[in-house]
This record gives sequence, structure tokens and C-alpha cells, in this order.
Amino acid sequence: MIQDAPGWPKPPDMNKIKRVLIVKLSSIGDVIHALPVSAALKDAYPHIEISWIVEEMAAPMVVGNPCLHEVITLPSGWRSKRFSSSALAPFAKLRRDLHARRFDIAIDLQGLSKSAIVAYASGARYRFGYDWLRELSPLLETRIARRPESLHVIEQFLDVARFLGAPVTNVRFPFHISPDEQAQADILLQQAGIDPMLPFIVVNPSAGGGGNKGWGAKNFAGALDRLALDPGIPVVLVGAPGDREEEQIILQNSKVPPVSLVGKTDLKQLAAVLLRSALHLCGDTGTAHIAAALGTPVVSLFGRSNPVRLAPWGQEKWAIHHRDKCKESCLKFHQNAPINSKQKCLAPPPACLEAITEEEVVSTIRQALAESRLFNEKFTHESPSR
Repeated sequence: MIQDAPGWPKPPDMNKIKRVLIVKLSSIGDVIHALPVSAALKDAYPHIEISWIVEEMAAPMVVGNPCLHEVITLPSGWRSKRFSSSALAPFAKLRRDLHARRFDIAIDLQGLSKSAIVAYASGARYRFGYDWLRELSPLLETRIARRPESLHVIEQFLDVARFLGAPVTNVRFPFHISPDEQAQADILLQQAGIDPMLPFIVVNPSAGGGGNKGWGAKNFAGALDRLALDPGIPVVLVGAPGDREEEQIILQNSKVPPVSLVGKTDLKQLAAVLLRSALHLCGDTGTAHIAAALGTPVVSLFGRSNPVRLAPWGQEKWAIHHRDKCKESCLKFHQNAPINSKQKCLAPPPACLEAITEEEVVSTIRQALAESRLFNEKFTHESPSR
């Protein structure tokens, strides 16, 4: 067991633990990565009440999680104000509220100052963080190092659960979509002319977290035109209101314009659309991980990020990247940078993203669809819904 390794801290007796706080504040994809920890702990210790503290923007990713006793939401804007004098009173209230819950363990799966401070404010006797602790977090928490074989960030998070004695026999995402949210998504699809019970592809052209990570809207438009040669597979664009510019570029440059739901869904409705879809095409962004958590095939396009660590779970096969093209002239790091490297590109457009071709993307989509049991079942009407 991981907790028996030489030099490791001794884990608490989990039979005596009553309340655990998971601290994973943001972002959408990162919160999805942490969901299996709640499942692993609840499966191993059904008696424990698990709470999760999260920022408002990412809260829909954990609301409804059946493994949780409660979700504690931090309001928008708290991060920018947390070191100002105006934040003292709200932070003091948060500290009182967390102390009142009498947490035994706080698990920081963010590894930053903001999350470490929250974990410390919880008053938990034990504070554990996952392998990659940065900023102030190493001073406030006990680091649980990853196993050598834990390359993906989800496995690194789960190493904390393993340390606490959870066997982690499988990776499970307790992501909840209510019947009402699914029905609302189906209505949006129908209003756009899409039959939710027939195969369709969802495309998110967003550049994700920025840092020159986007493939480019015109490239997406070209790939979708190639894909339009395959009859009977409509395409639906999705994204946040801030993705309107990419949406318009694609619509203006496509010979066969896709249907667009950009800015028309909330996060749970977007997840419901991804659940219905036969495949999701996207960049290195949060919807990739939502789709993977729901079991939808994902073709993802990576630039500087390491797909070994960050590809949609179980779908590294369909993660397209050309990290071998990374050059010192446009990157601060070599393609063999450490697994946790977060250095950013210096000059757009990155050579690694430029190397991704439309034909490569379309070919990968066709391969993924051909291998997808879900797509084949939907196409033959054997499985009208999941």
C-alpha cells in the first residue's frame, strides 16, 4: 500500500475520521479531474461525510455529486480580493463556518496559496496535498508524493486517496446531470434542428486557458468542411459567451456552417449536450474533460500542455499533439520538460499547434467514430440514449 512506503507520513485511522473537506476551487477541467477522489473515499469509507469547497464558476461540476455531504461555494471575485482589507471580514466568516463543521482532514487538490489558505482555515487536524504543491502550500500542508506510475493528474490526485487507504479499484466520475437539465439540453438541440437521439458531433473551438493554446477558428472551419463530406453527421458548436468571436469566424469561413449553441447553455446543459453526442472535438480545454467523464469519445488538440498528464481520461489515443516540434525559440522548455511543467509559449503561433493539420484532425475523428460503440449503437438506433 502507498502509505507503507519508507519515509511517508503515517495516515490517520480512517475508521475514526468523520468529516473530510476536499479543496479544489477551480477550474472546470481541474475540478472534473478531482471528482474520482470523492468517489474513491466514499466507496472505501461510507461513514465519512465529504464536503467540497469550490469557486462559483466551477461549482456546477460538483453540485449533485452523490458522494458529497455538501458543496461549499466561494463567491465570484473572492480570489482577487482575498489579500485586501475588504476580504478580512468575509474570510473570518468563512473560517468560522469551516471550523463549525469540525473537519478532521482537509485535502488540497489545487496546490496553490489560495487553496492552502482555505485548507488551513478549515481547522482540520490533518492537511494533505497532492504531489505538485506550489507557492505557500508546502508550508501549510503535508505533500503526498505521486507513485512513479501515476503520470496522469487524475492518478496523482488519487494517490492521496490511496495514501488514506482507499483501494481505488476503478476510476469513477460522480458527475450528476438531472433529468430536467437533460430535457432542457434536448430542447435546445431540437430548436437548432438536431435530433438528440441521432449521431452528432460537438465542437468547442475555444482556446481554453489561453497562453497560445488554441488551434485557430479558421483551422476548425476547414476541418469541419472536410468532415461535412461525411453525410448524416451534423456538427454543433458550443462554448461560452466569450467564444463568440471564434464562433463567427467559423460560421463565416465554413462552406457548410454548423449549428451553434455558443453562449446558449449553462454548464450542466452543455454537459448534457456532450452526453448525447457521438464525439467531441476540442482543444486543451474544460469541455474535453467533461466529455471524457461522461464517456463520450474526445478528439483533443494539444499544444504546450503535456497530454500524458492532461489528456482527457482514457482517451490519450485521440489526443493530437506535436510536442516534438517545440523549439527553444518559442518555448521556455524542451519537449521533455518535467511532467508538471507549466511554462508558457513565448511567441505565437506555436510550432506544435501549427503542425496539426486539418486532414490529421478529420482522420482521427473518423477513426474514433469507427471505433466508438456508442456511435455505432446510435447510428443503428439500438441505443437511443445513455
